[in-house]
Amino acid sequence: MTKHRKILDDLFNAYTMIGRGNHVTVYDAKDKVTRFNQTIVELFDLPGEYVLAGNEIWENHIHPEDQNQYRRTMKALLNGEVKGYDLSYRTRLKDGSYAIIRYIGSTVFDSDGKPDIIGGIMINEGITAVTDPVTLLRNQYGFFRDLIAAIELKRNCVIVLCGINHMNKINEEHGYLFGNSVLQQTAWILQELVEQEGTVYRLDGAKFAFLTENLSPEEVAVKYEKLRRAAQAGLPVENVRQVLSISGGMIHFAGGSYDERTIHACLKFAYSESKFYHNGKLVNYNGAIGRNTHESLELVAEVRDDILMDCENFSLRYQPVFNADTEKLTAIEALLCWHSERFGDVPPSAYVPVLERDFLFEELGYWILRHAMEDGLKLLAIKPDLMLNVNISPAQIVDDFLFDEIDKISKAVGFPLKNLCFELTQSCRLIEPDILRRIVRALKRKGILCLIDDFGSGVASIDFLRDLAPNFIKLERDYIMNIKDAGNLLIVRHLSELAAELGTKVCIKGVENSVIREAIKTFPVTNVQGNFYSEAIQLDEIKEKYL
Repeated sequence: MTKHRKILDDLFNAYTMIGRGNHVTVYDAKDKVTRFNQTIVELFDLPGEYVLAGNEIWENHIHPEDQNQYRRTMKALLNGEVKGYDLSYRTRLKDGSYAIIRYIGSTVFDSDGKPDIIGGIMINEGITAVTDPVTLLRNQYGFFRDLIAAIELKRNCVIVLCGINHMNKINEEHGYLFGNSVLQQTAWILQELVEQEGTVYRLDGAKFAFLTENLSPEEVAVKYEKLRRAAQAGLPVENVRQVLSISGGMIHFAGGSYDERTIHACLKFAYSESKFYHNGKLVNYNGAIGRNTHESLELVAEVRDDILMDCENFSLRYQPVFNADTEKLTAIEALLCWHSERFGDVPPSAYVPVLERDFLFEELGYWILRHAMEDGLKLLAIKPDLMLNVNISPAQIVDDFLFDEIDKISKAVGFPLKNLCFELTQSCRLIEPDILRRIVRALKRKGILCLIDDFGSGVASIDFLRDLAPNFIKLERDYIMNIKDAGNLLIVRHLSELAAELGTKVCIKGVENSVIREAIKTFPVTNVQGNFYSEAIQLDEIKEKYL
């Protein structure tokens, strides 16, 4: 036994003594060996008590939706950025079910101040059952088990994800006991509608799902509409009729090279479309433009796999942004490209709207930010005042680690934050206004510029201009493309003037020809962007043409 192995065992025994019967694990950061006790080996089906690269093996037992946080925690511990931890993750047992495990521990440092041993105890906070205690329906763990089985057996299935809107408001006004009664009544109606034709599930919060092999999409749509009308008429809850608003998304699949997470991501996209853009009417996920549902699911699955493989098939191109008066380069916007052997070059519009609500998207977002900063730094050596515009998604902007990740990437790359501008996509406007306002103010305090994209469309644009006080706005492309229309011309002029009066600069995107350029020449516009000047090009082409 090596001296280091003896230290590992001594610490393992010490943790065992103070663990009071809880599971113990100790990780040797130098030899990359993890020591587990025999109970953990049996419970989680591990290869032995001593496991080489045990950290990577253990990560595969963490629930996919918890893996990002687990990776960040381990990275921070191994870098010596934090000394202790107290977190809970859903962790897969030998039989495939998940237990909620609380991990508590600390780091032992060597004489050089570098992490040597990371050890602690694991508290089993209860094996996750598959029954929801409020509605007595199968819960989300049961849902994913059934979904996995349906995919593996290539069953022909229809799934609906539906939810009660504004459930938090109901709980605040009437209390959680009343809220539970609302959930129970909704569950009862769903079961009555589905009967023996499928299975109903209660997922997280006020969301439900039902899966059927016996009903067609058309028949399922009829049942959903009956649920929606019943909710609008009011459900009998504690001697009152509680009026509810329901939203729902549907997907029809019959097995393919995709997994349950891909199905769930596409289902959440359809649900969000129903909630925010279709007043609760059922939205059927039909796939990306030009592709059927089956192809689109397999495309999204391949994109998700690529993200997990360090975004190996992704790349960036950059569209130049020019000063409206001098027509000289002032900024570049990073645009995402993805190439697949099967699907070829696929535009972001085919997968980004779906993945924006997927937990993996923030990983892709940070990959974009790092690579854009690395590329942008090469140009700053030539043009120090050049701005780098990077699109930011809702998943990133509400991520608890956003500011830590920005600081880490900026420090590692050496890119100055004063040269960074975040473009808030249209879907960012669906974030709670107070939360978005707080985050935008914090970004601006760090010196990062903020831009609202597609201004003039969607939700509460004027309010956002007033309340967020962004540095820039980009006007909705449709107004620009149809600027020959007198109404659109007036809208572009008045929105530009309003922004200028409020101290916000205007960028006109979609300048595709000289007609558009001449139409906006007299407007208070700071920057212009579009194929009239340049399409999205490689970094070297920007150097050659404009610097």
